Amino acid sequence: MNQPPLLQIEHLDFAIGRQPILRDICASFAAGGIHGIIGPNGSGKSTLLKNLCRIWQPRSGRVIINGRDYHSIGRKALSRLVTLVQQDTRVDFSISVADFIAMGRHPHLQRLQGLRQRDFDIIDEAMQLTETAPLRERWVNELSGGEGQLVNIARALATEAPLILLDEPTSALDIRHKLDIMELLTAMRKGGKTILISIHDLELARRYCDSVTILHQGEVFYHGPTLAGFAQERIKEVFHVDVEEMASDRGISLLFY
Repeated sequence: MNQPPLLQIEHLDFAIGRQPILRDICASFAAGGIHGIIGPNGSGKSTLLKNLCRIWQPRSGRVIINGRDYHSIGRKALSRLVTLVQQDTRVDFSISVADFIAMGRHPHLQRLQGLRQRDFDIIDEAMQLTETAPLRERWVNELSGGEGQLVNIARALATEAPLILLDEPTSALDIRHKLDIMELLTAMRKGGKTILISIHDLELARRYCDSVTILHQGEVFYHGPTLAGFAQERIKEVFHVDVEEMASDRGISLLFY
């Protein structure tokens, strides 16, 4: 028997003032995968992620996580189910990496309660997975872009949320750090996390994502397996470029022209 999806989006609409941004978004995402959200600039990728964790409220429609409408879930409980790593990870105040990652445990603490041994163990595990333990005494606002992304992902892991949303986590990174981030997401998926990632780099999306959702002018243009999503006619209609897949012993590369 097929398991129900971890996340379902039903006819979601969102607008800023009178300007519609997302229209009739319908999609479902299986547990334990990397699901790419792709599309041109302004197609609504970041806006969709913010709606999925209730930073922004949809005008209509439903978001269902683990079988529950997320409007029926309190803010703190929702933070234990879904967390967002935003595109701009800069921090404008001085806080150590260890204390910053520890903030991910706040949804699990009672009022005025301090960290327990289990919390410290989870924080340490998050730092080990993201290889940020050597940075624990550094100030977050002094990290490089790649280091900052890893620390923000570690904080997301510390929440223990099964659903992790990432908004363009590779956009400002060099190729080495981009690959490091994507390999980390692969390890997180193997550890049981469900990952939604908005991503501009189509080659990384093709290589690492189990499914893709293509947004175009605020609507779902395609939602399904990655291979079919990268059909030449789809890419040309949305991105206005031709694409050709080139196979090698290292995998699939994309040529755009």
